[in-house]
Amino acid sequence: MADYDRGREEMRRLATQEITAGDMNEATTRLALIDRILLDCLGWVPEAIVCEEHQSGDYLDYVLGNPERLAVVEAKREGKHFEIPVGSEKDRELSLASFTEQSPINKAAIDQVLGYSLQGGIPVAILCNGHQVVIFLGSRQDGIPPMQGKAVLFHSLSDMADNFSELWDLVSRPALAAGTVRRKLARRSQLPPPPERLSSRLPGYPGFRQRSELETDVKILAELFLLDLIQEEEVSDDFLRECYCTSGALSQYAMVSKEILRTRYAAATERAHIEPVSSKRTAKPQKRGEKDRRLSGDLLASALTRRPLILLGDVGVGKTIFLKHFLRVDAADLLENASIFYIDFLRESALLDDVRQLIVNTIESTLENELGIEIKEANFVRAVYNKEINKFKKGIDGSLEKTDPPRFAALEREMLIALLANELEHVRRSLEHIRATRGIEFVLILDNIDHHEDAFQERVFVIGQSFSETWPVSVFMSLRPDTFYASKKSGSLTAYQPRIFAVEPPRTDQVILKRLRFALHQLATTGRVESFPKGLAIDSDSLSAYLEMMIEAFEFNSRLKELVDNLSSGNIRQALDFVTTFVGSGYVSTARILEVHRKGGLYILPIHEFMRSILYGEYEFYDPRSSPVANLLDITTNDGREHFLLPILLAACQVRGESAPQGFLEEASLFKHVQELGYAPEQIDAQIERALSRKLLQSSSQDKSLRALRITASGGYMYKRMLTFFTYLDAIVIDTPIVDPSVRQKITVVSSIQDRLQRGEVFRKYLDDQWSIEQSATTFSWADVSAALRRDMDEAAERAHRRTRNWT
Repeated sequence: MADYDRGREEMRRLATQEITAGDMNEATTRLALIDRILLDCLGWVPEAIVCEEHQSGDYLDYVLGNPERLAVVEAKREGKHFEIPVGSEKDRELSLASFTEQSPINKAAIDQVLGYSLQGGIPVAILCNGHQVVIFLGSRQDGIPPMQGKAVLFHSLSDMADNFSELWDLVSRPALAAGTVRRKLARRSQLPPPPERLSSRLPGYPGFRQRSELETDVKILAELFLLDLIQEEEVSDDFLRECYCTSGALSQYAMVSKEILRTRYAAATERAHIEPVSSKRTAKPQKRGEKDRRLSGDLLASALTRRPLILLGDVGVGKTIFLKHFLRVDAADLLENASIFYIDFLRESALLDDVRQLIVNTIESTLENELGIEIKEANFVRAVYNKEINKFKKGIDGSLEKTDPPRFAALEREMLIALLANELEHVRRSLEHIRATRGIEFVLILDNIDHHEDAFQERVFVIGQSFSETWPVSVFMSLRPDTFYASKKSGSLTAYQPRIFAVEPPRTDQVILKRLRFALHQLATTGRVESFPKGLAIDSDSLSAYLEMMIEAFEFNSRLKELVDNLSSGNIRQALDFVTTFVGSGYVSTARILEVHRKGGLYILPIHEFMRSILYGEYEFYDPRSSPVANLLDITTNDGREHFLLPILLAACQVRGESAPQGFLEEASLFKHVQELGYAPEQIDAQIERALSRKLLQSSSQDKSLRALRITASGGYMYKRMLTFFTYLDAIVIDTPIVDPSVRQKITVVSSIQDRLQRGEVFRKYLDDQWSIEQSATTFSWADVSAALRRDMDEAAERAHRRTRNWT
């Protein structure tokens, strides 16, 4: 039976019962009537109701909704009857003014629950004495004072039973979540949308930024030595030795606490006995050239224990380079007589429908290319199935070998063809034969599984587990932590006990520096970068100068390292993308950098140049759809206060989460705090989802009703640092809706630095005017951000003045 049908039947039973004791106190009324109405009739569950919640010295009887606080219910004892104006006994709606004027009891009750609603930012206020229900909007977003609004009344239990559909459509769990009370009672059924942003009026937005031939060539080389080399199978062992960085080193520049960094994998380590790959069981760090004997030992043992080895790590932390470094450097002596079957699921996306066939194809091609073995060659097939051939000779057709050799050969051939028809089994038997006759071991690498959806990751794990159990191979697989936790709890992994190692991100600045130095060393010793393309406009001397400038920046520019380290949030691939985006960017004058070098100097990289390249990418204007940097000041409604909602959420999540287990703050607690500042649940929910999608916040669970939230390094940097940069404000201004029409007309497209600074000052003052929250109410301070932003704008103006003076 559906919740609605069950609720209607229970409401009818409740209405027919003789609950007439006029002296029931509030607690008894709640137990006998209100609990039953909410839980048994209106589809609410205990997990979605908070009773006796403390708020500013008061205790709220019921708060409905989790994590969103959708309604507050004030219970009155059954004997406190709400007086209704004569002639209105059957009216469904009544003005709050008329209701409160009817009796002191009415007024006191309304004032009490209205205060709770306003103070907590809870949109719907409900009064209930067990027989009567009064519903109204206590915290409104439509410009109408609550006391000038209307209330919905249900006059008795019989009225509720007879008109149950109306009651359900207003205050049942799904109805409150859908906002039906607001649609019925508000002047506007929905929060008004934001005004048009400047970018929507730009023809051809976001446009493209042109770059010179020199800048294009530099970008090609940057992508080669920073990103592409590691993806190539022929990447040199020298590259792996020189560019590999130990996993798990804590960032020196993170905008979140070291404790949060340490606990990224703590829960899994405790629950599933996961070991980090970066160190042994002692506290001593792994030295350069020192091998991880635990993982090497597991590599040898995995074929015997029939358990796959899982590398657990977030996307981009460096699992691929760890694997290649381990197999070709750390475990090279162990794998001297081994063949490795490597499958990159990032590249093989066209064959994902049949993973087993992809594995078979990879094994066949690797055996042929590396060992010269064609597993369908006649002599090899006969060697693999020698046992079956001998058994056939001893069978009923064996005598044909002498009496009818052609017939015998045909029957033997049919038998072998039938065996070959089972392609998967034939490949397995071939590996068994090669291992037995040549002593070769096999390793199957299933890499970059974590770039696909959870269901695919689980499917590949089951296949990998099957290969590990029944094939003569050691299996490596990579998974995301969230997929592992969920599957370990209720998915495919519950039935297995794989050997698991956590790959935590290395320091991004060290990864970048090692790759830059490796490229520079190659240029110095060979005059070219590995796989250096021909026909480029830039020569090796100029490229060396460019690399030296980058190395200098990532060695000594702390603000630059802080930016890259935090915005990437441990995603090494993202950090390298930032660098390649900068190199050869149309927002950076490569010619000027090389000109400084030719004059004997070293170009000092300003952080605003690096930041502009990341913000804009290939485009003329900032576009949040393509930029890796979110617009923190974007809004979903025509409410200027919402510009600060996302920074407030990030700051609250960080500060309050520092005292929470592993930094995770219950989402309900976050909602409560921000609703008390006057934000609507719809606004909060939209900004939280945006923060999650832009990886400013991390969720503990995919189930929204159970999740807690933790700030990421990127989230901390965005509200603490990024908002204070004029470069950032200058980029996002065209993507930010301006609710003040007089300011909106002043925000136009400009190009000169003087005009951009003037526009930025208009935008900053507009934001100052929209800020209306007392500093003591929240951990985020726009006043402090605005002051820092003003200082950065002054510095930008001074730089522009110096350049103008030098030119003249």
